[in-house]
Amino acid sequence: MTRDLILNGDVYACLNQLENNSISVAITSPPYWKQRDYGYEEQIGQEKTPEEYIGRLVAVYNKLRDKLTEDGLFFLNVGDKYLNRYGKSHLLQIPYRLAYNMVKDGWILLDIIMWYKPNHMPSSVKDRLANTFEPILVFAKNQNNIYKNKGSVVKIPLQPTPWKHTAAYPERLVEEMLMRTELKNGNLVLDPFAGTGTTAVVVKNIRNNLTPIKINSVMIEKGEEFLKIIKQRTGIKKIEKIDHIDYKWKAVTESSLNNNINPLLINNDNRGEVVIFEDSEKFQSALKGLNEDSFKSYHRDDALYFFGVKKWNLDDLYFIHKIFDSGYVLRNMIVSSDGYNWYPIFMFASNSTRVAYKFYLDRVRIKPKTAEKREWSKESFIDTKVRDISGKKSKEGRIIDVLSYYDDKFPKIVAVQWNGYGSIEFVLHPEEDEFLMESLSFLCPKCNRPLEDPYDPMAENKCRNCGTLLFTEKSNLPIMKEPENLANSIKELECGDYIVGQVIDFEEYEESKKQTSSKFTDLDRINWGASPGARKVMLGEYFTKMRLYRVDQPTIAQYLTSYRESKNIKISEIVENLPEGYHHTVGHWFRKDFGGSIPIPEDVEKIKEMLEIDGSVLKVLERTALKFQTVKSSIKGRNPGDFIETDDCESLETILKLLYLPPNEYLRVIESYGDLEWKKPK
Repeated sequence: MTRDLILNGDVYACLNQLENNSISVAITSPPYWKQRDYGYEEQIGQEKTPEEYIGRLVAVYNKLRDKLTEDGLFFLNVGDKYLNRYGKSHLLQIPYRLAYNMVKDGWILLDIIMWYKPNHMPSSVKDRLANTFEPILVFAKNQNNIYKNKGSVVKIPLQPTPWKHTAAYPERLVEEMLMRTELKNGNLVLDPFAGTGTTAVVVKNIRNNLTPIKINSVMIEKGEEFLKIIKQRTGIKKIEKIDHIDYKWKAVTESSLNNNINPLLINNDNRGEVVIFEDSEKFQSALKGLNEDSFKSYHRDDALYFFGVKKWNLDDLYFIHKIFDSGYVLRNMIVSSDGYNWYPIFMFASNSTRVAYKFYLDRVRIKPKTAEKREWSKESFIDTKVRDISGKKSKEGRIIDVLSYYDDKFPKIVAVQWNGYGSIEFVLHPEEDEFLMESLSFLCPKCNRPLEDPYDPMAENKCRNCGTLLFTEKSNLPIMKEPENLANSIKELECGDYIVGQVIDFEEYEESKKQTSSKFTDLDRINWGASPGARKVMLGEYFTKMRLYRVDQPTIAQYLTSYRESKNIKISEIVENLPEGYHHTVGHWFRKDFGGSIPIPEDVEKIKEMLEIDGSVLKVLERTALKFQTVKSSIKGRNPGDFIETDDCESLETILKLLYLPPNEYLRVIESYGDLEWKKPK
């Protein structure tokens, strides 16, 4: 072939038109499973199950293998997918399951290159790390081939395009793959899922860059809309339309771990485990240990696990997806890299429908090198927007006064004007809000010692110190304790002229300001629309009113259940004493699973009165605070991704532990190690 060619049709039919042993290099990125509907029947990527998707690609790539020269290469980029389900979603490991089944079909896997994307898509998820990389699988027909290994990590930004379809890979990535080959005159480069024709563009550039190597491309594309883009980008005029042909394929059958593997139990910390194994044998033994009852009973339902393996093989990347069958969900595959090679660390948790695993993302935010140093004393917060999401309906208001400040002059107590009324609100400091929100503790009602374990709805709960049975009735409920510094701060504030959370009449408040001799007398009435606070809103900065503490829903449900049973009150009786519309809501308050809900602050008073609950028990549910929100670079840093560069295994293990340690232990680690942060790839 002396010129470039586009084949228009189904990929299998088009491959069938090519001569055997004619393609030197194949580079492609097929449609990802359940990612995008391209609008035509029988399209790859819309199969009902991952097993069907993988099975179909195996059949297609079996045909492609015949077309490769004996020393040819196949570079395959394919993305992963989370299994969407109620509660927690499971990372399917599709690229590595595909690789595993292709090897079974006769391919030789030479390398797995990790493509890190510095400008990866932002992620709003809060219970896992952002996805920042994709694998490039390198296959060959024979051991004697033209592959040149230049390390298994590449850092190449995504390349935006003017078309609706964003290219699956940028031109630089195609160039990188071709640089890892030994191309000769007359070689053909194939892309069986051409998309916008990026591979053909790179081939054309190589040909035109005064290089003696004259190569051509063959593009296969079914979508008519992409044909126009390919022609526009490459100038290829020769297009052959290929008729569809039927071909056989079937869903793959999944493999299981060898029964001869002895289980290895990792029972070091019942709140979570961080273990990086040296080799595959120990790693797979640890996977086998996940099935053991002694492992499951030792760890709490909210435990978080990190299992890594330095000397890994394809089996490790494959079998990790099987933990779903053992009652776990894979949330991240973290890549730890020295810049040249890499190894995986798998983050997973129990697939519990009762409790959520602990995950403190804010603790490992990446500090930007050019972080904006906020001098709060020079900023005004008057007229800054406030969103109230603590009740049944979202409301908006504006800050009208700052009544008290932190030492660095960030607002601590503010007056907020809502629609027709005002309120006094406590403000969380942005550098401490995560700790404050998570820092509730529980004390044994008998020995008054802190409890290590939260309430487990499916197990017997006992104090590890004195053995007292807990959570079975009102008399043995643990004592909820707020952090001393926060409780004292709120108490001190409430001893003043105002009460945090107090609803005030706006006009009366304005009048009282004129008559008082307090330090707030000189505060001027706001000028709506012209203040610095209003400009903050334009910059995307505002406050959100929310529950002060993050509390475990099953724990609250058990507190409520114990008080309800002590009063011999049925749920239906509670419903009857509440306004219309609470029929379903009340039932959810007593459910100890993901289907349950926590009473909102405005409902807590009704519950306390009805069940005669001591205010000290559920007052934590009434506590609200304002939290500073910004679309600018957070002063706490950026959410970390699932790619980290470090050769310090000990520090890495310590950082991973920060993601699940309780607040008191977290502080001890920070005091011991100093500033620990997720290392941003260079």
